[in-house]
Amino acid sequence: DWLFTTPLLLPDLALLVDADQGTILALVGADGIMIGTGLVGALTKVYEFRFIWWAISTAAMLYILYVLFFGFTAKAEEMRPEVASTFKVLRNVVLVLWSAYPIVWLVGSEGAGIVPLSIETLLFMVLDL
Repeated sequence: DWLFTTPLLLPDLALLVDADQGTILALVGADGIMIGTGLVGALTKVYEFRFIWWAISTAAMLYILYVLFFGFTAKAEEMRPEVASTFKVLRNVVLVLWSAYPIVWLVGSEGAGIVPLSIETLLFMVLDL
C-alpha cells in the first residue's frame, strides 16, 4: 500500500505550503524510487545487493526529507502561523515515522537479520498506524 499512500501524502504537504508543481512531481518521483528500490531490495536474492538497493531507497527518502525540512519549512514560515504550525507537526511526524522504516528494514529479516521476523512485523505494523 506504500506505493499508493506515500505519493498521496507528499502532494498534500506540498500544497499546504503552496509548493510549485515541479517540486511536487520531483517529490512523487523520488517517492516512487524510494518505494520501488526498497521493494527490489527486499526481493533480491543476492545478500550484498539488498544493501545497495536499501541505500538507493534511503537516499531517495533523504532527498524527500531534505525538501520537507529545507525547502518547505522556509515556505511554511511565509504562511499564516496556523499553517506553519500545522506543517511543522506533520513534517515532524513524517520525519520520525519514515526514518524508522529503513532502520527496521536494515535490522530485520530482509537486511541484517538482527531482529526476529515477529518483532520486525510488529514494528512495521506500529509504523503503519
